[in-house]
Amino acid sequence: MQHPTVQVIGRNEEYFPEDARRLVIEPPACALEPSIRQAHILTFNYRSYSFFKDSKAENVSFGIGGEFSQGEEVLPNGRYQQVLLFMPKSKPELELYLDIAANFVEGDGRVFLVGEKKAGIASGAKRLAQRAEKSEKLDSAKHCQLWEATGFEARDTFDVNSYVEELSVDINGTDLKLAAIPGVFASGKLDEGTQLLLEQKVRRLKGRTLDFGCGAGVIGAYLKKVNPEIKLECIDINWFALLATKTTLKLNGLEGAVYPSDGWSEVKGRVNGVVTNPPFHQGVSTEYETTERFIRSAHSKMARYAPMYIVANNFLRYPTIIESVFGKCTYYAKSTKFNVYYCER
Repeated sequence: MQHPTVQVIGRNEEYFPEDARRLVIEPPACALEPSIRQAHILTFNYRSYSFFKDSKAENVSFGIGGEFSQGEEVLPNGRYQQVLLFMPKSKPELELYLDIAANFVEGDGRVFLVGEKKAGIASGAKRLAQRAEKSEKLDSAKHCQLWEATGFEARDTFDVNSYVEELSVDINGTDLKLAAIPGVFASGKLDEGTQLLLEQKVRRLKGRTLDFGCGAGVIGAYLKKVNPEIKLECIDINWFALLATKTTLKLNGLEGAVYPSDGWSEVKGRVNGVVTNPPFHQGVSTEYETTERFIRSAHSKMARYAPMYIVANNFLRYPTIIESVFGKCTYYAKSTKFNVYYCER
């Protein structure tokens, strides 16, 4: 079933002529309308990137600036007559995306913003209007709105590193510097679940140690600092998370492989351990499938006797899945909101 925002674009194709040079930012991984498929698609979600590449979209980029680029992909270049932006999950992300739009739209070009009401399109439209000479609501349907802005405030440069803030945290007496980027989980702070996980003695780590859903790189950086002999690998589907993790490792003088992967999709061979605070949100929606699939496939991707530590909200059903895969799930630590689970291959 198509995403409501994609349905709204589909019923307004007249605003997106085939011959217009168009950049589409962060469309859902189901959007194959001509106005999207024939444009240059810029996504920061590796799952979406893989979907559009497999769907033979004409031009698809994973992120900007060449970081974590995939093969021979072509990055957005020059100015576009139209920029179509899908509403992100947070206001800081929207500001960042609007800055990207300002870097790529022509002086007399148009910027479109589409989003669901529950995702905050009303407030997003206000931010769009503040950057333009004129803004207009083109459609309201499917609990979504489509807005158009003209006379958009253009910019000559965009430097993603200008959005990176450096903060410090203390974990069990170990000082860490963290890179904070808008929209990245645990960006610039130590969340309660990760803190509970890292307060425990994470034992038996050696060789390839995987931080799945690395976010800002808190878990991976801490593990590498207290276990310098491990070969750290950090994966996430979010381009900004990968950038934050890479920066976090650099700030702490640490080394590790940081790369995009949808679950196990890009992890080659077997790993010797997994330590994770896995994601259960996709955009503004709750989404358990990614982590559940990751756990179910873990047995074939982990070396013999490899440990796995998972911290999660205590209402999630991970213990049952862990037991079905590994035969046993140990409650390693508990709080009022979170559990730390341990299992081994």
